[in-house]
Amino acid sequence: MADEPAVSAQTRELASRIYVDLVVRAADATGTKIQAAPDHLARLSFKLAAAFDVIEHELNEASRPKNQNFKVDAAAIESWTK
Repeated sequence: MADEPAVSAQTRELASRIYVDLVVRAADATGTKIQAAPDHLARLSFKLAAAFDVIEHELNEASRPKNQNFKVDAAAIESWTK
């Protein structure tokens, strides 16, 4: 059985897109020289993607129902009218 990857596929995909954008922005006008080290850009890409995932998770959690024990069945509706 293979070990689970440390980074999810979703985070890797986002980091990959961020990396490409950073490399394009870091290249000089001729595109022949990158102004930043590629490994630094890769690390930054993963950090930015991880930060994005954390905030997305927080926002999704904030929008989820807070009362998980809330019942909506016939008996519960009858008890509301008593």
